Amino acid sequence: MIPICMRWPPAVLLTTALLLGAAPGAAVAAAWDPARAAALSDWHWDAPQVFDLAGARVLIWSFQAPLAPADAARVLQHAGASRFDRLQFSGAVLSLAGMQAGRHWLAQLQPAEGNAGSTRGRLSSLEPASATQRGFDPQTLVPPGARPVLRAASRMAAGTSVMASYLCPGSYLRVATSLRRALWAQHWRPSGRTAGPASGGIAAAGEWRRPDGARLTVDLQARADGVALTLWHRSKESS
Repeated sequence: MIPICMRWPPAVLLTTALLLGAAPGAAVAAAWDPARAAALSDWHWDAPQVFDLAGARVLIWSFQAPLAPADAARVLQHAGASRFDRLQFSGAVLSLAGMQAGRHWLAQLQPAEGNAGSTRGRLSSLEPASATQRGFDPQTLVPPGARPVLRAASRMAAGTSVMASYLCPGSYLRVATSLRRALWAQHWRPSGRTAGPASGGIAAAGEWRRPDGARLTVDLQARADGVALTLWHRSKESS
């Protein structure tokens, strides 16, 4: 029997919010892939979506099951092997939640439109990002005093992508010089055309490549309050 629990941990609430506004993504395998579970083989699963957040990773699957929501919840709870130990009803929506090995799980099930005997739903997992998952760290390239403005990451079938923007204090030449030194120290080399200031001979903006095949696009824009720096990193697989 699954106990009733009406209070949700913060990580589950975060996952719920992501479920409401998730955008389609490409397939990424999880430690447990529900779409491959034998007990769920007759369910229809969409390719999972993945979101890399600050310190965490979220995967989301959409599915349809040929069972009513209550029956589908029982099958899912059994297939999940102790991943779901909390149950909540909110109108027609039935939610399962739980945690196993540091990963939070949330499933939301409701009757399929026009067919109360079948279920449509979403299943998500949230886990802390490991050092290997974090991969490229733009903070190691930016000049001292740079203020982060935006950071976004995605993992797609072709590989990983990270975009980060900063507002850097100082002149264009100072920022470009510091950035170029950091790029060369980390074995980045210009790839094709790079752009720099009209004087000083320091070129940093443009395309860069590492020996491992990773690619980096650098954009620098002078502003009255400093220099806007944007870095777009693509792994070897997505280049």
